[in-house]
Amino acid sequence: TDDEDSPSPSSTLQSQASHSTISSSYGNDDGPGSKDMATETTSSEEEQEFPAASSYGTPGMLAVCGGSRAQAESPVDGRAMRRSSRGSFTRASLEDLLSIDPEAYQSSVWLGTEDGCIHVYQSSDNIRNRKNSMKMQYSASILCILYLDNKVFVSLANGEVIVYQREAGNFWDPQSSQTLLLGPPGIPVTKMVPVGGKLWCGSQNRVLIINTFTLVQEHWFQVGTDSSRCVTCMVVYGQGVWLALQGSAQVKLYHAQTWESLTEVDVAPAVHKMLAGADAIIRQHKAACLRITALLACKDLLWIGTSAGVVLTLAIPAVSSGTGAGTLKSPLVPMGSAHGHTGHVRFLTTIELPEGFDVNLPSNSRVAPATGLWLVFRRYDSSRRRASAHNPPKTNHLVISGGDGYEDFRLTNSSETVGRDDSTNHLLLWRV
Repeated sequence: TDDEDSPSPSSTLQSQASHSTISSSYGNDDGPGSKDMATETTSSEEEQEFPAASSYGTPGMLAVCGGSRAQAESPVDGRAMRRSSRGSFTRASLEDLLSIDPEAYQSSVWLGTEDGCIHVYQSSDNIRNRKNSMKMQYSASILCILYLDNKVFVSLANGEVIVYQREAGNFWDPQSSQTLLLGPPGIPVTKMVPVGGKLWCGSQNRVLIINTFTLVQEHWFQVGTDSSRCVTCMVVYGQGVWLALQGSAQVKLYHAQTWESLTEVDVAPAVHKMLAGADAIIRQHKAACLRITALLACKDLLWIGTSAGVVLTLAIPAVSSGTGAGTLKSPLVPMGSAHGHTGHVRFLTTIELPEGFDVNLPSNSRVAPATGLWLVFRRYDSSRRRASAHNPPKTNHLVISGGDGYEDFRLTNSSETVGRDDSTNHLLLWRV
């Protein structure tokens, strides 16, 4: 087995199953049957230890608890174990191991670069010391990558959308792809979002709705009248789709089924309010080039990132099948957060904490960049979980914004902290 040498990009078209080792031992007759297949994937860094699988394992994977190394080498559950060329182990019946690609059902991570390269890694890989499983090179920058309906959609800057797919039991095949040309020639798709089983694509100031099975455009509608302003932000929540155009400080709400424009919210007044204590020149500069740079919908709130560094939240109104223009309560007023960035908000994202886990944030509101930030995940004890079993589970989320610098908008320009670490990238975290 080649524990240290991972496949080079030129060899990734070969079947991963041909580079695997199968071993089998049989023990008690009362072990699980061959039809009850369970898989256990261990990274190569841990392969010598075979630690016991946690009961809080990956969702959708039946974890097989192991013991010591001797136990791992001599399983007594009547199943076989296969070790792939990338150092991961799959334990199942001998029949199953002979019939499947051991890496076909593992999650993968796709990374696109500005020079037109796509790198595909196994989610369990350490990309610092592992080469990619697959690599594709294109002549245009990669703008968007989206997984939907067992397909991966890749938007290129030259206007093409490449669709990769895979068959059951097989890993992604770089030769099995289709090229879609959506919209005018050379006009790229700048944003892709799954909405109601369809793929919504932003191209210029239009939204194209694609059937993901037939890969045919079913509908399109226009957003605004300026074709030079493309769709840069788009998120879906319930039956509403929020989007923003390039260089605009307005966020628009559309109905996911009727494609009707429901309302529009101008974030400029809320941003100006948050900048009231800033230096007059800085305030004027940020106001002159104000635009929306990021959107996120999470737990009935629309999070809005701006070029001024201000992070806003807006209560999302209920949208039903009968909701139309003029039926929503107006006006919708966004609220500013006291904590933001000195420069642009580059992105907004959220992570859901596993059930029974929480995160300990530092008691101080800010951690110096040099010291870093450690998030401590702690598991609730079992008695606490049992006591609350009759209550609906509470799902904790962390909302994360990334941007240039950190700024507390409650402080005035006379504060000693103004201008400190303005060029340092910061992550801000909110528990919601």
